[in-house]
Amino acid sequence: MLFLLACNSKNKENQSILPMATMQQTVWQLMKVDEYLSRKIQTDTTIQPSLVKAQYYKQVFNLNKVDRVQFYATMEYLGKRPLEMKVLLDSVEALSKREKIIEKGKISTY
Repeated sequence: MLFLLACNSKNKENQSILPMATMQQTVWQLMKVDEYLSRKIQTDTTIQPSLVKAQYYKQVFNLNKVDRVQFYATMEYLGKRPLEMKVLLDSVEALSKREKIIEKGKISTY
C-alpha cells in the first residue's frame, strides 16, 4: 500500500514539472529581462523595478505558455536535484553562446 502511494505522489510531482526545453527557453528569457532591467534602472531612476520586472516576467510566461506557479514549482524541484539543475543551466549557457554567435554573424554581414 505504501509503495502505491509513493508511486502515485511521484507521478503527480512529475506531471507538474515543465519539460526541459520549455524551462531552457523561459530561464534564458527571464535572465535577459533581468539584464535589461539592471541596465535600464541605472539610466532611469523613475522605474519601479519590482513592478516592471513582474510585468516582463508575465510576458515571458505568456510567450512560453508557462504558468508562473508551475515554473517556480519546477525550479524548486530542480533545486533538489543538482544534476538536473546543472543540465538546465548548461543548456541555457549553450543557448546564450549560440545567440551570441548568431548576433556576431548578423553584425559582420552588414
